[in-house]
Amino acid sequence: MADTSASNSLSELRRVHDDVTEHGFALTAESDIGLPPKCGRNLQEAYFDGGLLKHDEGDKPDDRERARDVIYYEWNDGELTLQEYETIAIWDRSDIKGERIHTRIELLKDQQARELIETFVSLVPEERRRPRGTFGVNLFRTHTDVVTKPHQDEEEFIILYVLDREGDGAESYLYKYDEQAGTGEDGEQVLRQQLNPGELMIFEDRRFKHGATPLTPPPGGRAKRDVLVCTVDFPTTYLERQPVS
Repeated sequence: MADTSASNSLSELRRVHDDVTEHGFALTAESDIGLPPKCGRNLQEAYFDGGLLKHDEGDKPDDRERARDVIYYEWNDGELTLQEYETIAIWDRSDIKGERIHTRIELLKDQQARELIETFVSLVPEERRRPRGTFGVNLFRTHTDVVTKPHQDEEEFIILYVLDREGDGAESYLYKYDEQAGTGEDGEQVLRQQLNPGELMIFEDRRFKHGATPLTPPPGGRAKRDVLVCTVDFPTTYLERQPVS
């Protein structure tokens, strides 16, 4: 049974690679790529429900809580190694100028989180993998607006992994982006789908503008969406700013 499960996971990874190469994005689920069925729930209970996330001044949307980690990775003969990167700072993002440093959670201390990061880095098609780089992990909890507008994160690949949702809405969307024409949300919409807990999406950032519709609260309750937004970074994001020691 274990061999069959591993074979199915490898087959799904190949399908994801093919979809990303051909279409620029792929949808899948935690169990299909070999993660434990309760992986998302365990991460949510450990980090989202433990009071570690917080709202930082100036961050948008106004009710978003977050934390962050950045991992340095290397591929050597098909083997992946990971270590905590020296900084989690971000610069000039979300229309906020300058450097920002959010709450850090060192995820590699958690074996299940480490396995998740290994799997997510492996979602990048082999021919597109850089021999070394940084991988950002952003933990977001939102209650109303998920994002303020369609946007790009200015990284190479983005991975969205929904851990939990209460209420409706939060439909993820992708619009084709033409760098020459500068079109984004006015371009062709190629995806609009609500991601349920345990589901994830990977896409090539430069090819799309992305976002999600607002959350809709359940009757008599408050909406909530817990998600990991991970980035396979360009070298200019960190490696050319903060040389690895």
